[in-house]
Amino acid sequence: MTLNCLHSIAIQHMNSAQLTAMICLMQSHGGSFVSSIAQALRVADPVNRQRLLDAFPDLIEKYGPTSDFMKPKQFIQV
Repeated sequence: MTLNCLHSIAIQHMNSAQLTAMICLMQSHGGSFVSSIAQALRVADPVNRQRLLDAFPDLIEKYGPTSDFMKPKQFIQV
C-alpha cells in the first residue's frame, strides 16, 4: 500500500466534525499557504475536497484527528 492509500483510508474515517476542526486549526495555526488550503477545503465539493486531502497528507498528519493539536491537554500541577 502506498502512502497516499494509507491516508485515503484515514480520511474516509474522518467525520465532518473532525474535518471542520482540522480546517479551523489550519486557519488559526498555519501560515498563509496552509490557511489558503483550509479555505479551499471549506468551499470544495466532496470530490475536490478529497483531491486536496490526497494531495497534502502532511497537513492531515499535522492538523488532523490524530495530530498533537487534537490530543487532550494534560496540565502539570506545580
